[in-house]
Parts: sequence; C-alpha cells; structure tokens
Amino acid sequence: MERNGKESRIIVRARITDIPGELCRRPITLGEIFCTEILGRSFNTKVSASTFDAVHIPHGFDSDKPVKRWFIYDLNVACNLEEQELLASIPHHVYQASLVDNQWMFVERDTWLSNAKSYCAMFCWGGREEQKITEALRKKETGFIASASTINS
Repeated sequence: MERNGKESRIIVRARITDIPGELCRRPITLGEIFCTEILGRSFNTKVSASTFDAVHIPHGFDSDKPVKRWFIYDLNVACNLEEQELLASIPHHVYQASLVDNQWMFVERDTWLSNAKSYCAMFCWGGREEQKITEALRKKETGFIASASTINS
C-alpha cells in the first residue's frame, strides 16, 4: 500500500450513518479514520505544490438514511495524470468499511477492484479544482507546470 508515500487511489464503501460527526464532514472524517487506522498517518487535504490527499465527494453523503456510498480518496497526489496514466500507473485498493462495536473494520475487496476502478476512472486524479490550484502553486514556485513525466524523471 502507500505507507511509503507512493500515490494510490483508495475506494471505500461505507454506510454513511456510521460515520461520526457533522454530516457535511463525513467524507473527510472517513478519510481521517482510514488513514489513521490503516496507514498510520494523517489525512492531508491541504492542497500544496508538493503532495496532498484528495477526496471525491459522493452524491447523497449527507443523507440521514443508512445508505451505503463509495468514497474515493487519492493519496499522495504529486502531479496531474490523464485517465490512462491513472489506470496504468496508480495502484487502486477497494475496501468495505463497517462499524462493529464502535470499532472500524476495513476489509479489502479485491473482487470489487475491476468494477470500482472502471467507475472511478471518471474522477480526475487529485480533484479537478485541486489540480488547478496545485498547478498555479507549482508554476509560481518553479516557473513551469509539473506533469507525470517531469515528476518521475
């Protein structure tokens, strides 16, 4: 997994009413729980010129009904990637999250990976708006825009 700072896309299926705290913070809260409990690190959503974590907010995440939603997290975003680059070079991991006796359980579901990866491909790596901000920050710092080829060379 990405414990060593490598980029990865994490897809988590969770019942939204299990996520504690304010309704509007559910996607962030689940990301914080996942990063703390599974990766042993903080969830870093502060957009910067170096790396950051992004969350793609699912429709209906703020419902008061006990429905399940897919939460998509892009971890250690360091550059823009096109869809084909994302699918070919970024590891994807899919989890089912459950709250059991006030303890979060994250079970990796490899059988869901192919369908989840296909669905998630429509979401811009790192978030569309976040990437615009990051590009501006990088250009300001370096004078050019970083791409996958400049980061990995």
